[in-house]
Amino acid sequence: MVFITDTEEYDVIDNFKKLRDCVENSANKSVIVVGDVMLDRYIFGFANNLNHTAPVPVLKETGRQSGAGAAAHVARSLHDLGLKPLLFSAIGNDSNGVELEESLENIGIDTSNLIMIEGRKTTVKTRLIGSRESLVHNKQMLLRWDSEDSEPLQEELQKPILDAVLKAIPDSNIVVISDYGKGVINPNAAKEIISCAKSANVPVIFDPKLTGLPYSNGSDAVLFQSRGMELMRRRLNYETTDETAQHLLEEHKWGGLFVIKGKDGVTLHRLDMDSVTIPCNLSQTLQQIGLLDAAAAALCVSLAHGLDVDDGAVLVNAACECVLQGEDMDGYVLTKKGLATRLDETAWQMQISQR
Repeated sequence: MVFITDTEEYDVIDNFKKLRDCVENSANKSVIVVGDVMLDRYIFGFANNLNHTAPVPVLKETGRQSGAGAAAHVARSLHDLGLKPLLFSAIGNDSNGVELEESLENIGIDTSNLIMIEGRKTTVKTRLIGSRESLVHNKQMLLRWDSEDSEPLQEELQKPILDAVLKAIPDSNIVVISDYGKGVINPNAAKEIISCAKSANVPVIFDPKLTGLPYSNGSDAVLFQSRGMELMRRRLNYETTDETAQHLLEEHKWGGLFVIKGKDGVTLHRLDMDSVTIPCNLSQTLQQIGLLDAAAAALCVSLAHGLDVDDGAVLVNAACECVLQGEDMDGYVLTKKGLATRLDETAWQMQISQR
């Protein structure tokens, strides 16, 4: 049995305050964000009744919101956290692409590396989110429908994006690769980006699709959701997620693997080391949209301040807690105010528990 002394408890509280200071004073570091972008659209309303012709809810619309999602979601959080995102991606030459680009420009994000492709359809995810009128705070997603181009991005269209990223890496501090499987990231591009970053001593954070694990080799930090981790455990036929993580870390030469588990917190895996789990301290979670994007942004803050990886895991967990409490589109994006407040709340809860 391990006994924690009062001094050790206060050291933990002091650490939360240190992390908060890092969030409040995020340096103007340059972060390359490369990957797929999309337009997230939300339709909110009350779902009080079922349709009399089919067992489906009838949504009485009360409002709509839209904003840039996927890799652009990461860029939005980085911008609010005080970092300088450089977003490299592709959109279609359509009204949705224009709306996505304008939404980024309106909040001050540089879109000069956002390539508009003639004849390509901008990916749009539309979510219907409803609640009963008497239970306004118990919202849930009723339906999501996607509109996207099913064809992969042709190499001659992808190459200008890759060339621009490679040119920018030596003058940047961090690279985030956000792969949603829509064509901006392919095996060759990912390998070249990681190789170039390693040569320039620039850390790489990779949020890959499971099918893209082979070309995430050499990444400094990789993000998984718990469902993906469980799928890999079954695929590799291991008894535990720890064994699975060790296999993946060794095979792909990752510096660390962060498993984002929602209401169950965050687990950090490193090669030949015991895993570390940071528990979620929320009594109730509302949704999970944007979890991995928030985790990537929080890791950038950690790297920008030279924090160790354990502190990075604490910061990632706090960021995820912010998003898990989100009640609308604004709550799905990590902000400096939200993250700093969440760290303050956790430190305060720990102080109260000691009395």
